[in-house]
Amino acid sequence: MFDRKRLTIKKLEERKSKTSYYPIRKVPPIHRGDQNAFINKLAVDIINKEKVIIGFGAHFIKNKCHPYLIDLMKYDYITHVVTNGASTIHDFEFGYHGKTEEDVKENLANGTFGLWETGEHINKAINLYGYLGYGKAIGQYIDIERDSNSVWAGGCVSLAWHCWERKIPLSICTSIGHDIIYEHPECDGARIGQASYIDFLNLAETLEGIQDAVFICVGSAITFPMVMEKAFAMAKNVDPTTGTNCSCYIVDLFDVSSEWKDGEPDKSNPAYYNRPMKTFNRMVDDCHYMQLDNRQLMYNLRERLEWLERK
Repeated sequence: MFDRKRLTIKKLEERKSKTSYYPIRKVPPIHRGDQNAFINKLAVDIINKEKVIIGFGAHFIKNKCHPYLIDLMKYDYITHVVTNGASTIHDFEFGYHGKTEEDVKENLANGTFGLWETGEHINKAINLYGYLGYGKAIGQYIDIERDSNSVWAGGCVSLAWHCWERKIPLSICTSIGHDIIYEHPECDGARIGQASYIDFLNLAETLEGIQDAVFICVGSAITFPMVMEKAFAMAKNVDPTTGTNCSCYIVDLFDVSSEWKDGEPDKSNPAYYNRPMKTFNRMVDDCHYMQLDNRQLMYNLRERLEWLERK
């Protein structure tokens, strides 16, 4: 096997990072009526229904959508958060370093891609606290490091830490070899697998018997739909009421809504292979899709919820 002890790991301060946490730039306005209607309906459902599960990919964090999600958490709208391993890397780096996103092409060429101290920290968190689950391990690690290390002055921008602080389940569903943490000498695949599987089982527990809930899929093409499908099946197996009066809202940059307006397309139609639509239309009867930038969704959703609560 490859001997990871030969690797050279560098400090984040030595890396050129492409995205800074500050400033959080103004979100482009929404001009389409159907997009506004979609956000309005989602906001009303969030207020009227009992639970909200949101899942997303790494660009959600890199695009700095999580401050708006943290605001929703502060108002007790969010029941459970689901994401992939790459999200935690950007989230951790924003909190620890104030910047994220390396130049992949440049660093692949010079042999440094992924080989920064981020991987050391995340692996350390899992090795120490992975028995709690992946999400809780990251949250607790940041919580402890913030108290002992001045570099964490901005640690409050971390979504993982806010989930930990507010006791909101954060399920990090990872895939072996997908993320930069697997490059590092400290990586223990068994512990990562155990931690991520605990998070998956926690998601299944949240779904067991769930009714009057909202599922929100924001730019997650594979991970969130797939883990929801399996966790939902487990929950439905032990409690047939699971999924009653639940709705799903899917947001992505591609427009496939017209292809699904009459139900699941034929296999000859490329839209059939849109995983979020396929999965969530099979799970719930009330499923909505909108072509929308994730920043526009989260900013305007927060604004609309605040407006509705003031009425």
